[in-house]
Amino acid sequence: MATAKDADRVRPALTLTKEELEVEVPEPRLNWMNQWREWGVRVRPGKKGLTLGSLNVGLYGEIPMNWPDRSRNPRGAIGVTGTPPVAIQIKDKVDLWAPCAADLYEEAIQRRWAPATDVDWKAIHPLPEDIERAICQVCTEICQYAIIDVEVITSWQHQMAYGYHEVKQFLATTSLDATRRHEAFRKRALVNGGGLGYEGPCQVSRLLLESSSGWTETVTGLILIRALFTQVMIRYLNRFAYNGVERKIYECVTQDFARLITYGVEHIKYALAHAPDKQGSILTTLAIGFRMFNRDLRDPVLREALAIVFGGGIAGARNEGMLVFYEMLDEYVQELLDACQYLRLPVTIEQLPRVFQKDQRHSADS
Repeated sequence: MATAKDADRVRPALTLTKEELEVEVPEPRLNWMNQWREWGVRVRPGKKGLTLGSLNVGLYGEIPMNWPDRSRNPRGAIGVTGTPPVAIQIKDKVDLWAPCAADLYEEAIQRRWAPATDVDWKAIHPLPEDIERAICQVCTEICQYAIIDVEVITSWQHQMAYGYHEVKQFLATTSLDATRRHEAFRKRALVNGGGLGYEGPCQVSRLLLESSSGWTETVTGLILIRALFTQVMIRYLNRFAYNGVERKIYECVTQDFARLITYGVEHIKYALAHAPDKQGSILTTLAIGFRMFNRDLRDPVLREALAIVFGGGIAGARNEGMLVFYEMLDEYVQELLDACQYLRLPVTIEQLPRVFQKDQRHSADS
């Protein structure tokens, strides 16, 4: 054990003299002041203020098709030689770009909301147990989707070149949107005396997490399968909401999803326009994704929970509730086909699993 005497022997060695504390200050060289790539280019705010997109003037607006710089050098800055390279895999504009990314970023930060304070949780009221259990189960599934979204997006984001900062910044907001979505639906599951239910089958989630083809292919599954379906489901939940708390959550989440879907569709469109050979891998991703989605939907838990919510309880689930559930699937299929038509992807309803086809559902369910 150290004693006070030992401490006294150590203390002088840790004490610096006045001379030792003095630091030599070299004469300023100021070399860096003459190295500006472009000086005097003034950025002026527009009607919407000084937006991210309005900064793209002069050389700062030159967004190359390839970004070979494997450093964290911001677009327009002067790089430093000898900087160790970072693990940047996505260096081509075609592999991540969407022309709307900067505008979507602005919208995301201006329309942000906070579940803790923007939702009037005190206004919620007790519901029949069967309905409450069904809502909690649906919330559990949506929480699960949200966490997967965060993991998928962030696992790709650090691989993207810094020259395409508009996309990187927008995707950062989508991660926040997903964490907020998880927060909101977890709170809804717990706030009314219920709780979390069963974990879903996670087949589509596995596809998204394990995708290694590329970001464009990951976006294909994330947007055209997972996000489009979830957005339609939330739209129907809003139609059958049982209180203002739920309606507020559904409305806020819907606007968040709209931005994510817009980016995804516009990115796929940009990729196909500049690299038509990507169509094959995109269609393959969709084909695999549809099979995975079919397996998820064959699990009865989510289907039955939604039918109970739509039917006003177990009594109305078998007839009215299930009819609404299949109406919801029909709307998803139509939005999917509309998106594929917009992207000029040759996808037809006959290529989809039987559960998505009205005249095939009986055999699919049996």
